[in-house]
Amino acid sequence: MSIVCEKVPQSDIVKKSAYYGVENYVLVKRSERPKDIEIAKKWCMEPCYMPSFYEEIAQRIENFEVRPDDVWVVTYAKCGTTWTQEMVWQICNDLDYETAKNVALIERFPFIEFGSILARDLELTDEVSRAEKMPSPRMIKTHLPAHLLPRQIWTVRPKIIYVARNTKDTAISFYHHYRNIHRFVGTFDDFMEAFLQDKIIFSPFHTHIIDFWRMRHEENILFLTYEDMKRDHPSVIEKTAKFLGKSLNEDQILELADHLSFAKFSKNPSVNFEKILKKIDTLYGAERPDEDYNFVRKGVMGGFRGEMSPELIERFNKWTKNEVQKWNCDTEIEKILLFSTK
Repeated sequence: MSIVCEKVPQSDIVKKSAYYGVENYVLVKRSERPKDIEIAKKWCMEPCYMPSFYEEIAQRIENFEVRPDDVWVVTYAKCGTTWTQEMVWQICNDLDYETAKNVALIERFPFIEFGSILARDLELTDEVSRAEKMPSPRMIKTHLPAHLLPRQIWTVRPKIIYVARNTKDTAISFYHHYRNIHRFVGTFDDFMEAFLQDKIIFSPFHTHIIDFWRMRHEENILFLTYEDMKRDHPSVIEKTAKFLGKSLNEDQILELADHLSFAKFSKNPSVNFEKILKKIDTLYGAERPDEDYNFVRKGVMGGFRGEMSPELIERFNKWTKNEVQKWNCDTEIEKILLFSTK
């Protein structure tokens, strides 16, 4: 059994999804559903849209050695990943704010993926090797879907924290990321069309989340949502600490919630990648398109309403409802994906 990377033929929609240095893509999948991994029966197994150079590292990720005391943060991109990483790191390190202030999150938390040519240009090419050499317990982040995670994850069963976010806010946040980090030169409409057709890296979007929704009752998986973190972060912190075998008193929970508040988090240089953003500006020889863009951007729920037309919102809603129906999902996950309280 192996990981298969099939070249995506050039088309108008593929051209619309191109960004700096990336014009060719592959669909990444398993050659077959693993018969010896019981939980694999719950996976949608949809091929994942990735830059063509993912093929260079695909098998290394498949064979990555997982440790029982690892903690993995898994999300589709722009679903609160960085926010969750800092929360998890602080809980696992007994609220060590001093170290966190002086050591960038990217150094504390390697990422196992290969979605950006910037990883090469910024000398972050071999995060797999860096993670392999890290002492235990390790904390690792990835945007890869369930069926492309290292095979040992499903036999070693380390702690996995998965975070979901509603479809429309994710698309808006990813657009601004593409525009300012990847220097995407297409239009807003180009990006949204590509997102709706799952022609954005790490897509398909819905099945990425649905797979973990189906696995949410596994003892080693904690399923969180960005929206719950926004509505009641102290409760999410308490739930996460319990999942990780840690005990925080009420004062510690409130202290961590304050540390993670948007007002402080967005200004925290160890998590907002200020140095990397400056390197990107230097690499491209130009300032980012949005002068006030920060990696931690707005941190709001429902922000899509200010950027999407009613017609586009309806297209996204229809798409989500169709995917939920296609994969026989319940109304609860539909509410999460639609950002609905009905």
